[in-house]
Amino acid sequence: MRGLPITLLSLACVTSPATAETLRRSALLLDGRRLEAAAVESLAFDGAGCAVEFDSRDEALPASDFVRWGEPRPAAASRAAIVLDGGGRLFTDRPWSPAGLIKIDETAVSIRRGKAWATFPRARVRWVVLSAESASLDLDQLAEPSAGGGDDVVLLRSGDRLSGRVVSLGTKGLVLEVAGEPVETPLESVAAVRMAGEGEPATATCLVGLDDGSLLLAQSVSIEDGSLTIEAAGATVRVGEETLAFLQPLGGAARYLSDLDAVDYRHTPYLDLAWPYARDRGLRGEPLVGGGRRAAKGIALHSAARLVYKLDSAPRRFAAELAVADPATDGPASGSIVGRVYLARDGKFELAFDSGVVRAGEPPRPVEVDATGAAGLALVIDYADGGDAGDTALWLDARLIARP
Repeated sequence: MRGLPITLLSLACVTSPATAETLRRSALLLDGRRLEAAAVESLAFDGAGCAVEFDSRDEALPASDFVRWGEPRPAAASRAAIVLDGGGRLFTDRPWSPAGLIKIDETAVSIRRGKAWATFPRARVRWVVLSAESASLDLDQLAEPSAGGGDDVVLLRSGDRLSGRVVSLGTKGLVLEVAGEPVETPLESVAAVRMAGEGEPATATCLVGLDDGSLLLAQSVSIEDGSLTIEAAGATVRVGEETLAFLQPLGGAARYLSDLDAVDYRHTPYLDLAWPYARDRGLRGEPLVGGGRRAAKGIALHSAARLVYKLDSAPRRFAAELAVADPATDGPASGSIVGRVYLARDGKFELAFDSGVVRAGEPPRPVEVDATGAAGLALVIDYADGGDAGDTALWLDARLIARP
């Protein structure tokens, strides 16, 4: 999810009855300020600059100077969806109907949104999901980027699988070419299709989230006349502006650790179970949710662990929010950790931040570190209470900032 510098964003506290509730979100600025009940009044990530208003105060703000507006929403698991290369996903805005809400042909995959279709190049689509429940699929897990390639795989509601090349999917059913012969399957028997796309994800300028859990890595996004237009994965998606729930610029003065390669990682098991670290996902592929906050960018570590990055572009600050991951189910929250940040200067690492004990269920703890002159950065997670049970630590929106 690496990004490019982008232009200006206009935020305001909107008071019109139609948008006051749906468009008000908390905004986090690059300098650490938080704006509660901020609302997107207009935006254009296509080269046009706009004014910015915060509570009746005009302030020109480049979009690269703000971290996020709102939060990504959970997946609408009961809706048909497509999953795109790079991990983006788009849901249809209505329940499944006999007329069909997703189409596949030789070159494209289309999904119904309102009265229109959003049409994506076939090579950019990784999954087509008609019924996640009947296929035992977790849409949050499917958002994990995949390499593509190979055959298309059709998952049937019966639990069977078919492999080949999908020729078409529509109201009349699915046609799969197997060993040069067409095999027809009724639409109501199909749960999902894993597509063999091999397209390379395009560089995104921002993440755009909708209120139904759709999350797109967008090349451009704009609002005009009440319509939100998103260019992503080779398609144009148009939805009502009231559906916008989350916006996060990529690039500019902030670089996310999850977009960088670590130079060293070590995990010390409490018993004998070793854990990897994860980027932009939880340790089991789940979304980043900790202390009641959901994020699209971040690092997940299990105690006890150390993750080291080389800093070769002289960042001025490191910032994040540290939390213990919320349980995936409705069970009781558990886990407690201590998080530390070390900076390498003059050939040795020195402690720059100590969180103290952070327990599951507590709000995320802000992390702000002056990284001026540092050559390296290490994130350390240690045990706190009761061993390592539930000790998944999330460094939400962990980012390096190139100016004070």
